[in-house]
Amino acid sequence: MKSVILTLYGVQAYSILVTIAATPFLIQYLGAEGYGLIGLYFVIQMLLQVVDGGLTGTITKLSANLNPLSASSVIHFYASYSYFKKLICAGIFAILCVSLILYLGGFFARLIESSFSVNTINNCVILMVLCVAVRFFSLSDRGFLQGIEQQYAIAVTNFVSVTLRYPIALLILAISRTDITFFFVFQLVVVLVEVCILRCFSRLYMKRMNIPINQKLTTQKETIGKKWLISHSSSLWAISILWVLASQLDKLILSFSVSLEDYGVFSLALVCANLMLTMFIPINQVLMPRFVKLYAKSDKSAMISEVLKVIHLYVCVFSVIGVGFLFFGGEILFLWTSNTDMSFKADEFLGYLAVGNFIHGITNIIFITAYASDNLSMYAKRYMFHVLAFLPVSIYAAVVHKEFGVVVVWVASAAIFLGHTAVPFLNQIVGMKNVLYSIVVAFSQLFLVVFFMYLFKSYISLSQFNRLEVLVILALLFSCLLGVNYLLTSKISKFYGRL
Repeated sequence: MKSVILTLYGVQAYSILVTIAATPFLIQYLGAEGYGLIGLYFVIQMLLQVVDGGLTGTITKLSANLNPLSASSVIHFYASYSYFKKLICAGIFAILCVSLILYLGGFFARLIESSFSVNTINNCVILMVLCVAVRFFSLSDRGFLQGIEQQYAIAVTNFVSVTLRYPIALLILAISRTDITFFFVFQLVVVLVEVCILRCFSRLYMKRMNIPINQKLTTQKETIGKKWLISHSSSLWAISILWVLASQLDKLILSFSVSLEDYGVFSLALVCANLMLTMFIPINQVLMPRFVKLYAKSDKSAMISEVLKVIHLYVCVFSVIGVGFLFFGGEILFLWTSNTDMSFKADEFLGYLAVGNFIHGITNIIFITAYASDNLSMYAKRYMFHVLAFLPVSIYAAVVHKEFGVVVVWVASAAIFLGHTAVPFLNQIVGMKNVLYSIVVAFSQLFLVVFFMYLFKSYISLSQFNRLEVLVILALLFSCLLGVNYLLTSKISKFYGRL
């Protein structure tokens, strides 16, 4: 599992670095307004991820439960898989019909204030929608590959897609033309390539597992659990929607409550803190199918051991990152931006956002255990009540208390949900003894990291060093604390094993 996670992290890091490096060149070739349309494309892609949360997640669970040696299991899987593909095609058809009506009516150009012509705006937006719709075709294939734990295939696809999307697109723009419409035409080509690669990989592994491809199943109606498919995907989709509301709505309202300059400072802190969530994506891809397979076994000890191991490893690593942002946020932001004023203004919010994201990471691991153990509908209901209770508070905080209101509510909301929902769910899976053990380990690691960083901050002023020296000092400090945290976890684990 370690090599898989390292591969996924490598591709994720490559994607982030390529995006950061490509941004100034895209602005140079396409201009500010052209890059604004690219920003709109990013927003539409985020909407796809919301819907994707239900579709791919359900296919992933079906695939993880697949037994290739059982004919009935194979028939049940392929029948359900085929049924889900029909649902996806119906969704794509609906999106394209609505988009075509809006396109023919010139509706897109009326929403966007720009110096571009009406035809350019309409053509670009319809191309964005086509990219999103075509990518829907890959949801079933991506979910299947993730469910059977073929993470290398997904990593290869992501690598090719990112390389085509930015470096190759920039090269073509530099050589040929700088028309924004051409950029989105090329993005559509990239999406088609991505869909084809995923389809080839999924068909390859289906053949290896003797799954019937393009074969009509006479028993399809009897083998499809439509009720389970729809209810399970609905729960995942609802959780995705609720997450977007809980994590993004207050930030959107804040953009109207403060000046653009102040919101730029807040955005800098937000982007930096959200790197913690981005870093957890590869772990998510590995854990979802792994937990499903472990829970399906009669002996739950392996599942319990894996859940505890993941929680302890997460706290070991991300406690250092989160607390590091809390104590040295200004220095870290300055190393990245070279802007002293913005960095230390953003530092006022970065620590709170990082602590909130750290807590949400633990909650996400417990969500995956609920997903694997078929407790998702109950989890979704409790999360819905939590979001509905905190949403008015977060909106009020964004309007009245501005940035500090947003970050304080973010931390409070994460901590309360962890206490009243996530921990009880973990108790159902691993038992109270193991929950208490995890709490002891987590608080021991947090106390150690906070104590040493506080001492370091109190006695050593980083302002006396140059940027390279600060980078080396912080890297050494973080590495030492990671090592100490790991040793502490090992010692507590050995002591716990003797009890």
